[in-house]
Amino acid sequence: MKRSSSSIIGLLVVCGLLVTSIHAFSQGNLTPPGAPAPTMKSLDQIEPRTPIPYEEYFIGNQGSYYLTTNLTGASAGNPYGIWIASDNVTVDLNGFTIQGGTGSNHGIYIFGTHTNIIIRNGTIAGWGHDGVSLNASFIPQSVILENLAITGNSGSGIVAGNGYVISDCSIQNNGNLGILALGSGSQILRNTFFGNNTSFSSTCCGILLEGPNNRIEDNHITGHASGYGIEFDFSTGTNNVIIKNSVVGNSPSNYSPSGGGNNDVGPIGTAASSTSPWANISK
Repeated sequence: MKRSSSSIIGLLVVCGLLVTSIHAFSQGNLTPPGAPAPTMKSLDQIEPRTPIPYEEYFIGNQGSYYLTTNLTGASAGNPYGIWIASDNVTVDLNGFTIQGGTGSNHGIYIFGTHTNIIIRNGTIAGWGHDGVSLNASFIPQSVILENLAITGNSGSGIVAGNGYVISDCSIQNNGNLGILALGSGSQILRNTFFGNNTSFSSTCCGILLEGPNNRIEDNHITGHASGYGIEFDFSTGTNNVIIKNSVVGNSPSNYSPSGGGNNDVGPIGTAASSTSPWANISK
């Protein structure tokens, strides 16, 4: 009997210790207080952007703008697809198309001596005048045009001002020039031109330089009906650098004569015969 009482007492002691231990290590309420708060910033917080919901859209304030769908311009009476009249503007076409109608004007029009404008990533097609243009009396500067398909416009593909950088664009089947470079200090790099000068019978179909101090490098120009692939105006198109381009299909008029204008033109010849790393290819 004594042994049995001792066992009962021991058991009670162990139970008491267990209860004390449970209370000592209690974790409190395990129900979470709510959903965790976001720890990353949204895109709008990083780069606030404004959607462009319709054609003939006027941009009068600096900021970042983007397309959310394809836009189709009306026929006669619709002036521009997008009209830019501000400094410090980015337009991301976001893979969509700005499509012009018969009798429309320019696809994207930069009005005034504005600076720091970027247009990228989409298609500008079928406008009644130029794909991307400007007011020649108020030339803009520091404009970047990149990763654009500019096709089937009745005028030129692009009319460029001062300090433009035009790169990695496809410029095809426009009625007049591929690029008209009116200003100075621009770079035209790694673009593809095909089938321009379809209706104007211009002396040039690819790139026409009417301004000084531009760099024309690593472009490919072919499929033109008539006119030079690369041409410069001898009275104003001076001190330009023209290197590492290829023009195919209208030899011997692929390049306008390099004499005069103090332009620096890489040697013109075939890839097989050229030894200079700055050579322009003509075929």
